[in-house]
Amino acid sequence: MNKKKLGFVGVIASAALVASALLVPSANAATRTIIVWADDVRGPQLTKLIGGNTTLVPGYTIQVKFFSGLTAEQDAWSKATAASGPDIITGPASFVLDAKSGKLSAIQPGGVNAAFAKGAISAMSYGGKQYGVALDIDTTALVYNKTLFGATAPTSLVQMVNFYNTNKSAKGLVGGVCAADGTWGSQAILNGFGGGAWDISKSKPNYTKVVLNSPAFAANVKKYLLDASGKSTGFFQWDGCNTAFSTGKIPFAITGTWNYGGYTKAGISFGLSAIPGLNGGTSAQWVNYSGAFLSSYAGVHGVSIGARQLLLNWFASTTGQVAMYKASLRPPANGPAVAQVTDPITLGVASAAQSGTPQVSALLDDKVGGTNWYDTVGALYTAIFVKGLDVVTSLNSAAAIEQKNFNDAAASL
Repeated sequence: MNKKKLGFVGVIASAALVASALLVPSANAATRTIIVWADDVRGPQLTKLIGGNTTLVPGYTIQVKFFSGLTAEQDAWSKATAASGPDIITGPASFVLDAKSGKLSAIQPGGVNAAFAKGAISAMSYGGKQYGVALDIDTTALVYNKTLFGATAPTSLVQMVNFYNTNKSAKGLVGGVCAADGTWGSQAILNGFGGGAWDISKSKPNYTKVVLNSPAFAANVKKYLLDASGKSTGFFQWDGCNTAFSTGKIPFAITGTWNYGGYTKAGISFGLSAIPGLNGGTSAQWVNYSGAFLSSYAGVHGVSIGARQLLLNWFASTTGQVAMYKASLRPPANGPAVAQVTDPITLGVASAAQSGTPQVSALLDDKVGGTNWYDTVGALYTAIFVKGLDVVTSLNSAAAIEQKNFNDAAASL
């Protein structure tokens, strides 16, 4: 924060001025603006909730800027400078990794953390310091089309596969299950068929044991996802398939609350459940948190105190998180706010989250092996399900990349 000279005043007067400045915003602060960045989903919601507000943080006006999508926000953030950057940025927990480059400032949360689970605090921290506050639980559930499949959720992946194979022609299906959010949302499919990222079979995850190329996964891909000639049956879809689900051409989807409103508008009668395992039980999807982070540019802009107050007194508060939950239907991260959730969709996602596994951004975003987990898996899907390349060879190649990434990242966890 830029400092101003106090002038020629006595020591006692100076101390009094400093003390009062910590409690009451200066006349200058009244004209200051706290800039909050968001994507195209959260941005409009925040605009209605806090855009233009001058009372949440006395002496500051809140301005919300949102982008055409998360990718656009991430791109702008990667190019941000002191002149163009935000004071607070909202988005996935992986943003915390930007603390390494100095683009974020530690927030010193104090007693605020008492309302949050350890996992939520950990997701907002890097190198022993906390840089943001968790806003909501970022995960997926299985969405099933009641008109196509029935009123009761499927109990296994095998049941879903069999339904697709039996009804593909009669119902004009173009796919069986849509991972609507791309490779991120496909983790439960990987896990359910015997693969995944790292080993989660024990109480403590083994981050350096890659399971993507497990013999069970290779065998199940051949048995359930490919036909006799080695080509994809079309059951598994992960790229640009959301419209097909919305128009009743795919019976199942894996996605979060951000898509449910669109399904309702499209007239889809749907139910929610945990994502089933191969022959019963549940599969483990990614569970993470989205958050709001304090940008180091706030200090350059002279609004770091106000931005921190906005983070701790509204974004992290029960009042703020209940308001955001009602606008987004995402399960809040604040414990007391969770107790106020009544929406069945939000409760359904929160229930599905119980079977998930923590998404460790440091591991998944590492790309010392050449590409990060998301891009590596995307290339794998293309190799097997589009190009028809050998399953085991493709899995081993992808697993080798992941092994390098995980070894590198795990050393710093």
